[in-house]
Amino acid sequence: MDFASASHVCSLPRARTASIWAGAASWLNAVGIAAALVLGGCAAQTRPLTNASDTSMVPNDTAFAFLAPGGPAISAVLERRFSNATQQDILLSTSAHTPGQNMLRVQIFGPVDTTEAGQDRLREGYLPIGNVGSEMRQVLPGIRMQTSPYYVQNKYGPFGYAVGRSASGDTCLYGWQRISSMGTTQTWVGNRGSVQVRLRICDQNASEQKLLEVMYGYTISTYFKSRNWNPYGVPASPDPSLGRSGQPIYPVGVSRFETVTSPPPPRQPVPRASRARSEIAIEPQQAAVLAAPVGPTVPPPPGSGPSTQSPRAAATIRPPTSPAAAAQAADPGLGIVVPPPPCAPTAASDGCKP
Repeated sequence: MDFASASHVCSLPRARTASIWAGAASWLNAVGIAAALVLGGCAAQTRPLTNASDTSMVPNDTAFAFLAPGGPAISAVLERRFSNATQQDILLSTSAHTPGQNMLRVQIFGPVDTTEAGQDRLREGYLPIGNVGSEMRQVLPGIRMQTSPYYVQNKYGPFGYAVGRSASGDTCLYGWQRISSMGTTQTWVGNRGSVQVRLRICDQNASEQKLLEVMYGYTISTYFKSRNWNPYGVPASPDPSLGRSGQPIYPVGVSRFETVTSPPPPRQPVPRASRARSEIAIEPQQAAVLAAPVGPTVPPPPGSGPSTQSPRAAATIRPPTSPAAAAQAADPGLGIVVPPPPCAPTAASDGCKP
């Protein structure tokens, strides 16, 4: 075999190799285009917005606690998440003049979901007595609060409260409570967790007893779905005297409610300004009663004009008894009639002529 035929035989594997490389290059190009399309589609997808704050407003029906019927209405619920707890500020309706918002704050400690937990950590434990005053000054500034010296408890256990009155006359109450299993009921694997409650409420017309009923009437409606979470502990057994003979129970309720502050004075109703016109009674002037004239009637002096005597005095004038008096009465301006002098006889005449 010559060299030319040998070179023709060796050229066949090189052609096949070139075709193989060309196919591989086209396949790689197709894979690259597909990967670019997939990545472009992923980049085009929108991501949901995330709130930078851990506080958000939630519907009212998701509140951690509800008040008793007839209590203040829930106006809004603000929820904040911590790394070890979830807090809700349940805003209540108010009719007070004191600045601020009536609020029931509920903090539930337990196994929080790490995907929705906040970054900050909430303090857990019983509230020191020194921190009570600082909390009250923050939510009730300028109001002198008096801490109750009485032991009280509701269906969840003991709690504390303070009462005060604002400058506008509102009655304000601040209550605090921590719900947690105690003693041997709390173990490393069971009855864990706790609930902390704060109440800030002011009202213009409600009494101290009415405001304190809010601490007795609220109900916690939220819990963690965990076998180890139970801040309420083992339910208490009923009173052993129930249903037993020789243990009479009388229908006696609370005999007296002890108040922390003195009751406010009753408000006096403000009278409305009446515009009634005052009628002034004007009594008619009575004519002066003149005494009846006594004695003879004296005529007025000459030239005095018309008579100024009263009608009653003129009616008592008696008729004249002599001609001179009659003439004077007929014409008062003539004055007094003077009689002529007597006649003097002369020599020329024998007597007086008429």
